[in-house]
Amino acid sequence: MESFVAILQIREFTEISIIDIAERANINRSTFYAHFLDKEDLLQQMVDEKLDTLTEVLITSSGQGMYIPSPSDPDPLLLALFEHVFAHAAFYRVLLHRNLPGQLQAKWTDAIRNGFFCRISSLGLGQKLEVPLELLLDFIAFSTGGIIGKWLEDNCAYSPHHMALQVTRIAGFGMYPSMGMHR
Repeated sequence: MESFVAILQIREFTEISIIDIAERANINRSTFYAHFLDKEDLLQQMVDEKLDTLTEVLITSSGQGMYIPSPSDPDPLLLALFEHVFAHAAFYRVLLHRNLPGQLQAKWTDAIRNGFFCRISSLGLGQKLEVPLELLLDFIAFSTGGIIGKWLEDNCAYSPHHMALQVTRIAGFGMYPSMGMHR
C-alpha cells in the first residue's frame, strides 16, 4: 500500500496501472490480484484501513474522561488527530489533495465528525448545546479537516502539538475573540 501512495504522490490515479503498482512494490501481478480485485479495490481497502484506525484513535481519545478546555494544553482528541495525520502524512496528502474516485474526502470528514460526536455523547451534553448538534458537528469536521489539509499542504510546518494547541485555542476562545473582537 505504501508503494501505491508513493505513486499517487506523483501521478494521477487514472494514469496508474497494476503493472506500475506491482513494479513499485516489487511483486508480480498475480500477487497483487491475490489481494485486490483492481486498483480501485486497493484504494478502497487502503482508505478503509487508515480511516478505521483514525476512528479508533479518535474514539479512544474522546473517552479519556472529562476534558477541561485550556489555552495552555491541547485537546487530547485534537492532539491524537494531528499526531495520527502526521504519522501518515503521505497518505493524507494524497487523500486530501488528489482527485481520487469515490467519496473518500467525505469519509475523512465523517471520521472527524464521528470522533467529536463520541466526545459530545460521552459528556452527556446533548441538552446543553447552544447550536443544533448537526451544525456543530459539521462546523467542527469541516473546519478541522480544512486546517489539517492546509497544514499538510504546507508540509506540516508546525508540530502536531502546536497545531492541536492552536485549534484548541480557537475553539476555546471562540472565533470572534480569536480575531481580536471582544464585547
